[in-house]
Amino acid sequence: MLKEIKCDKFAPDHHTIYFNSGLNTVLGSTGGSNAIGKSTFLWIIDYVFGGESYCSLTGDIKKEIGSHTIYFKFEFDGQPYYFYRSTDDPKNVYQSDKEHHFIAKLSLEDYRRFLFQEYKISLPALSFSDITERFFRIYGRENTLEKYPLLVKPREQDEKAVDFLLKLFGHYKILIAIKSMEEELGIKASQLKNRQRQKVDIEKIESNKKAIESLKKRLQKLMKNSEEAQLAMFGFDTQTFERVSAVQKDLNSFIRKRNRLQSELNAILSNIPDSKANTESEFNSLANFFPNANIKAFAEIEHFHVRIREILGEEMDQEINRLQPLIQEYDKEINRLNKKIEESGIAKEMSERVLSQCVNVSKSIDRLEEETSELVHQKELQDARAEAEQKLEKLLLQQSEKIGEIQDDINSRMELINRVVTEKQETAPLLYISPQKDIIFETPGNTSEGTAFKSLVVYDLSILELRPVPAIIHDSNILKRIEDVHLEHILERYQSTKRQVFIAFDKADSTTENAHRILEETAILRLSDGNELFGRSWSKYESND
Repeated sequence: MLKEIKCDKFAPDHHTIYFNSGLNTVLGSTGGSNAIGKSTFLWIIDYVFGGESYCSLTGDIKKEIGSHTIYFKFEFDGQPYYFYRSTDDPKNVYQSDKEHHFIAKLSLEDYRRFLFQEYKISLPALSFSDITERFFRIYGRENTLEKYPLLVKPREQDEKAVDFLLKLFGHYKILIAIKSMEEELGIKASQLKNRQRQKVDIEKIESNKKAIESLKKRLQKLMKNSEEAQLAMFGFDTQTFERVSAVQKDLNSFIRKRNRLQSELNAILSNIPDSKANTESEFNSLANFFPNANIKAFAEIEHFHVRIREILGEEMDQEINRLQPLIQEYDKEINRLNKKIEESGIAKEMSERVLSQCVNVSKSIDRLEEETSELVHQKELQDARAEAEQKLEKLLLQQSEKIGEIQDDINSRMELINRVVTEKQETAPLLYISPQKDIIFETPGNTSEGTAFKSLVVYDLSILELRPVPAIIHDSNILKRIEDVHLEHILERYQSTKRQVFIAFDKADSTTENAHRILEETAILRLSDGNELFGRSWSKYESND
């Protein structure tokens, strides 16, 4: 626990402040003077507990006092620990010996981890500052609103405050599991009930399977005419059939072109003119029957025909020379394609029509199998998602049960404390947390300001007694609004707790006799006009006679 705080800038009478277990009171003046350092000292306590607001919210202190160092001492299991922290270097805390000689430098986070460990909080999902920022209620911090004691600030979502309670009560594993499932599903738990679930068409899967079976039977029937092909078709996929079909088409095309060229060649060969015909003897025989015939004219005409045949013969020879190499090339390509078909293992005897049909059927089978595979995959994803959603719903139910347990524990403890504080005269505050993590905190039948602040204190005390909260701080703006009769019993409860409670209070003599006695006995620092924390108040005019 915190044992002492020192600062050279404090007034001489306040140079060293010592602390007790239980209640520690910063006592103001009878007249209720302000600007004497009560809240400031509470901020210093927050500072030695690893807070950062002392430097950010008290700029006037820097301006008026200048840089300064706070020395402090904690004690855990009888072992003292000395530290100091400077306003010029607020991100580090320095460990020292009793005479403030430097031992080690700690980052602020390392220092908080040290306190977290020494206070034996043992809640791995929380940090030390997560706890103190909710229960160190000092004027200037937004957690002093009496109607929202669970919120660290008015703009905080209820869900975050409820998650803090779950962690504080040791149920962080449920939160982690829910978050993991939310990330896996890609939705927030709050969206689960309103989500439109897509359903895979199971009938389509069955229909596709029947169609695939029918197409496979048809493929077998197409292959039936060729025993070799029937034996070969097993083990070949659609791509193989497609490749062979393409080769078969090329082969048939080359055969047709080659046959056409061969026909042209045959026609030319059969029409090659006979350049050695004996026309002269034929003309002489003709003169025996027609003595008056002009044999010379016939000879000239025949000479012309001979010349024509010579020209045609040359052209035919040229065409033959052109066609024969082409036919030879086609023959080579046809042989190559035939060999390629033979190497594929699919029977050459299959006609192009049958092979084409096989390809089409195989494509249909592949398409249906691919579609069915995708549908089955979607069905598996759907089933897996449904299973994950069921797990998430089960986790949400467990979370709701844990929230109910926390709510009951807090309400039971608040009922117990309130019974003592109000001497069984008034109803206790009630906390209700919905499954959606909405918070309702109220005191049924009583909406007065004094009751609201009393309920805030009762809530803090219940948490202090139920969970490993290291300490609480209540500033005077909270306590001065509580009825004197209730305040007396609250002070008694503060005093009896095993953990430290730090409060600021003034006008102690205006309370009940017993309350006044407790405040005087637990006062660790007394401040008033002329006896301020830093020896002066810079917010007041100084007389200049």
